[in-house]
Amino acid sequence: MMDTLSRTINRSYSTLLASIILCCAPVSILHAEQPTLLRVKNDHKVMAFSRSDLEQLPQNSFKTTTIWTDGVISFSGPSLKNVLATVGLDGQAVEAVAVNDYKVVISAELIGDRFPIVATRRNGETFSRREKGPLWIVFPFDRSEEFQRELVFSSSVWQLTELHAVED
Repeated sequence: MMDTLSRTINRSYSTLLASIILCCAPVSILHAEQPTLLRVKNDHKVMAFSRSDLEQLPQNSFKTTTIWTDGVISFSGPSLKNVLATVGLDGQAVEAVAVNDYKVVISAELIGDRFPIVATRRNGETFSRREKGPLWIVFPFDRSEEFQRELVFSSSVWQLTELHAVED
């Protein structure tokens, strides 16, 4: 009888302790925040984007081949122009930075209304660093010869982590 009473008290104590911890825990612990995938900076503002932040922007998609992958791939994500507009960068060149510190300035002339995109998905699925993700600046290379130039290829930054305002 004493054993049963002891187990009941221990369970009640454990339940009470768990309730207290949950009531007092910060919301960020209870609802794990998504990690920052991309930081976008201009002179006055820095914005951190999670995957869900990027996927809440208007999405574009297209199918294309690339010189770095095999076969036709469907890419989707917000246009680079829309991402930049969130921090007030419109019609301006940006420096794109990859996880390995590869950096390239993407001229304003290359940033159109729909292309390139900041791809968050390949063939409808998120993709890892091993697959050149989780973010990749992609142009519709097969659409025209305009997108098959060295300048465009060098601006197709995979494993993208940051975008910074620069003078063109």
